[in-house]
Amino acid sequence: MKWYDKIASTDYVVISSRVRLARNLEGVPFPWRLDSDSSKKAALGIKQALENAYGNTLVFTEMNGKAEKQVLVEEHVISPDFAEDSCVYRALASNKENSLAIMINEEDHVRIQALLPGLDLGKAFEMANEADNAIIKGCNVAFDEKYGFLTSCPTNLGTGLRASVMLHLPALSVFGYIKSIVNLMNKIGLTVRGIYGEGSDARANMYQLSNQVTLGISEEDTIKKLESAVMQIVDREREMRKKLLEDTKNETADRLWRSYGTLKYARKIDTAEASKLISNVRLAQVCGIIPEIKDKNLIKLLFEIMPSHILSRFPEAQDASLRDKYRADIIRQFLSEYDGD
Repeated sequence: MKWYDKIASTDYVVISSRVRLARNLEGVPFPWRLDSDSSKKAALGIKQALENAYGNTLVFTEMNGKAEKQVLVEEHVISPDFAEDSCVYRALASNKENSLAIMINEEDHVRIQALLPGLDLGKAFEMANEADNAIIKGCNVAFDEKYGFLTSCPTNLGTGLRASVMLHLPALSVFGYIKSIVNLMNKIGLTVRGIYGEGSDARANMYQLSNQVTLGISEEDTIKKLESAVMQIVDREREMRKKLLEDTKNETADRLWRSYGTLKYARKIDTAEASKLISNVRLAQVCGIIPEIKDKNLIKLLFEIMPSHILSRFPEAQDASLRDKYRADIIRQFLSEYDGD
């Protein structure tokens, strides 16, 4: 089971909650200054600390040369940078759902990540904090009384915490309010990014909202501030969904049904078009416009039609055109399983 196999509520705007903690070992050069041998020695110390706390409940995977790293990127389990080949030794420690994933020797020696469906930042922080305590107990972690936890990037100094939520905002996108939301969030120390974080686009009208400040603010206050901002955006998105149905009911229903029809009958479809149409159909789902897809996990479908997921299932699909065919097949099968066709 993966973190997106269970979505908290189909009408909820928040797709997932993530808490990430950055930590480094005292007296050990930052990862970008490590070589293969020293990075492996650091990783073994981290691994031992985690095994002492978790026993055999975590799976340790060496990342160098691992074929399906991009699948983990698409699922938000690891960062794009961590998926790149490196001269340093890299490993991933994760539970079976990948809701807890610990990247070893990414930008920092340790990147602890807890990822849960829905708005559940409190639980995500508890999970990440438990892993953090295990590493602090078993390793000498770099900490300064003035600057807090020492990190490779100065923007992470202090708590080393990045909390984020992923939101589906199709109605706000239709009315053109995303730019104003981005500006408002920046003014209060939060940032809005695309579906895969910094530098990525807002595919499927998915956006990540996260904190920018880690120094001079506690973990608890960071999470409270983020939760408050999230609920304001959630309320605004719901208002815009209602307005969309009231002001342009027929036009909106036509557009969403056409999206559903294209997904249901297309024989080839690329990632960008499929993502856009799935976003439209999920809007129809949460607004009750298309009864055939009530209570179905379209977020899971969105991840499973990503390029690396298709390649993992169909290794022969090296060509984009062939992946477009398999993508359409996956979508048609997914939809036909639910409407009796």
